[in-house]
Amino acid sequence: MTQSRPRHYFAYGSNLHPLRLGRRTPSCRLLGVAELAGYHLRFHKRSDADGSAKCNILPTDELRHTVMGAVYQLDAQDRPVLDRIEGLGPGGYERRTAEVVLAGQRTPVFFYAALETHIDAWLTPFTWYRDLVWYGAAWHGFPASYVERIRRVAARADPDPARSAEQQALFQAMQVWRPEHGYV
Repeated sequence: MTQSRPRHYFAYGSNLHPLRLGRRTPSCRLLGVAELAGYHLRFHKRSDADGSAKCNILPTDELRHTVMGAVYQLDAQDRPVLDRIEGLGPGGYERRTAEVVLAGQRTPVFFYAALETHIDAWLTPFTWYRDLVWYGAAWHGFPASYVERIRRVAARADPDPARSAEQQALFQAMQVWRPEHGYV
């Protein structure tokens, strides 16, 4: 049997919430939540688009360190779309693979990790970005201590009022969204 690239995406940042990811990749289907052992969540990936911090996960030497995430199945046509949106390559992310335990089974997943050239520990995320991650984690029912750590990440106001308003509208839509609503 030939092993193909994983079609299961491990979302750990702003794509956690199904509405956010579904608007970007309409074929996505939430399969469940999982932990990626031996990693830490950080807000230190420099965005080339706006200069703010985005999420990244770093490997550690400790399996007790974990990153919580949502596992989504994506159709083949949506993977290049997600690669482009996430900034694969020149935008500062690379695609990596791992295995997570999903519904009791080892499942291969792919995720995006920041390139060394795009890591800056001094950056902070915009408030709306941090809130997308925080609310996605809460929506999935991640442990309260994990959600609270995200909520407490220092953030700053976005200097672009139009972008901020657009993201705030998404955040408000996420708060009332239910799966039966679709991704519109």
